[in-house]
Amino acid sequence: MAETGWLSDPIGRISNLSLAPSPKNTLQPMFEALMNSIHAIEERFGRDHLASGIIDIEITQNEAGGYTGFIVSDNGAGLNTENMTSFRKSDSMKKVKFGGKGVGRLLWLKVADRIEITSTFGHVDGLQSISFDFIADATTPIANLVEATASGDVGTVVRLTPLKTAYSNHIPVKLETIAVRTVAHFINYFVNIDCPKITLFDNQKRIVLFDKFAEDVIRDEKYPVLTMVDGETRDLSLNCFLVPRNYSDDEKGTNGLFFGAHGRAVTRYDMDGVIGLKAIEEKYAFFGYLEGQILNDAVNDTRTEFSLSEDTIDELKRECISKIHVFLKDEIARVRERQLETIIVVRNEHLRFYNIAKNPEEIAEKLSLGTQKEEDIFVEMSRHSLRQYKKARREFSEAKKKGLPDIEQRAKEYVAELQDESLSSLAEYVYKRKLLLDIFEEKIGFADIETEKAHYERVVHDLICPLGSTKSDLNYEDHNLWVIDDRLAFYSYFNSDKQLKAQSPSTDIRRPDVTLFDLGMGFDKGSSQEPITIIEFKRPKRNDYTMADNPFTQVQDYVKELRKAGEACRFDGKTIRVIDSDAPFMCQIIADDTPSLRDVMDRLNGFYKKAGSKSYYRWDSHFKIFMEVTSYSDLISGAKARHAAFFEKLGIQS
Repeated sequence: MAETGWLSDPIGRISNLSLAPSPKNTLQPMFEALMNSIHAIEERFGRDHLASGIIDIEITQNEAGGYTGFIVSDNGAGLNTENMTSFRKSDSMKKVKFGGKGVGRLLWLKVADRIEITSTFGHVDGLQSISFDFIADATTPIANLVEATASGDVGTVVRLTPLKTAYSNHIPVKLETIAVRTVAHFINYFVNIDCPKITLFDNQKRIVLFDKFAEDVIRDEKYPVLTMVDGETRDLSLNCFLVPRNYSDDEKGTNGLFFGAHGRAVTRYDMDGVIGLKAIEEKYAFFGYLEGQILNDAVNDTRTEFSLSEDTIDELKRECISKIHVFLKDEIARVRERQLETIIVVRNEHLRFYNIAKNPEEIAEKLSLGTQKEEDIFVEMSRHSLRQYKKARREFSEAKKKGLPDIEQRAKEYVAELQDESLSSLAEYVYKRKLLLDIFEEKIGFADIETEKAHYERVVHDLICPLGSTKSDLNYEDHNLWVIDDRLAFYSYFNSDKQLKAQSPSTDIRRPDVTLFDLGMGFDKGSSQEPITIIEFKRPKRNDYTMADNPFTQVQDYVKELRKAGEACRFDGKTIRVIDSDAPFMCQIIADDTPSLRDVMDRLNGFYKKAGSKSYYRWDSHFKIFMEVTSYSDLISGAKARHAAFFEKLGIQS
């Protein structure tokens, strides 16, 4: 007849336990031993007299001082006959009233090959002692058993040392780190004054955990939490603490919310993004501990998760978060202040948001507390702007579709929204032009006052039109050719710092600074007589020009080569326009009015100075080139003059 009873495979059970080596998991077996000690103390003294219990946790060390494992000692009830029988049972129900699952000691064999246990307990014949090695053996897990009569006090010593190297390498290197993580794991015991005296120590230092916790807590508060499960109201309690930052027991975040069962933390939820706080005042952290019978009933056997629905877990988290906001109201207020300051900065620098951020406090209240970086707030304000626009459009469309009596008012509101958005965008565009001119003005100054070394022309060139780019690479707003002449922004094709052979059927590798071939964007007349523009930037303050090295012969050579090539081409080889011998050229030379430049102009003859300026112009009839020389100071003053009315309207005059 076939056997029908359960068959147990403890080695397979141990192998299947999920406990990968990590700083957090390496402490878990020690936590199990500590929990056993607390249960033994409760069994001996009663739940209301836990303070009579004493637990010592020694962190063992090797010759180099590195941690190798743990020795946990207590004055609990000891391994009496009943407890020893339970110890030998896999998935024992002995400690179910404490929340035990009967598998904790199996974790010991996951991290160590041998655990030495010594215990003294009361017996009808007096005190008895028992010592043995706990090993991963399918038939005889208890080895080297010794029983004897004893004297002194009752209690148990569990030697979880040495751990397997894969685990011992992950023991935190600081005793204080182990202390605060132990407190965090057993937080429910430390919130009560009546808890065992637990001392953690190594060869150099001793820490009484409750004393340290009581000393370090900045403030704490307890809040009731209610939730509905299967139509029934369940009561829970949330304990909130403000503690030193190093009490955070998770590397992924500073602030945490723990869901616990039977006095132990089970799951942790990061609260950094939820409350918008990393290190409070740069040195504190928050954590909360939620407990209740519903969690006690639902925890799994390895105490790593709950068998509750996602909806129930999410509801509990939402309830806790509302309580956390109350507990941290002062700290959250400071977060809101920082958000408000950033919103104002973003609004002032990006005037497109001026309309939606007229009331920055309203925007701040809608932000997640975790949204604090300037870039993130910019994104949120962009979303708000889009949603506001869509809302106005939707309301207008619905009113129009339904023929509502307030259709005229809806239309006015929609148009007003469009006008506000447009004005805000225009204001930002003008404001950015003002900022660009300020930067440009700074760039033409001396980089080194002592040596009077001015910024090189490439720096100025890149600011106006990025080096190595073409019109196919840039949008209208990506270059700043308007600084030279607003009309230049409308050319349909240009090159910046590109070899002549990349712009025409030429082999010449010289690079004009900027070439513009045809006037587009609605202004093109379709004529080959539209001027081709060449722009050359010279180093600000440069004063070493000669007849052999000057911008005038330089642009003449460019014109000569382009006429020789006969046409201008795009980067893909497509012809833009024909360049015949009569094609006019406009050459803009951006250079300061220095003595050597004036000397070259005098020798070439035909240059005329513009009244009241440091700029010059000349018609070169031989090359059919109109040359214009503009100083950097005139360039800036001219751009500012063209925008003066806009700057004045925005209140950002120079």
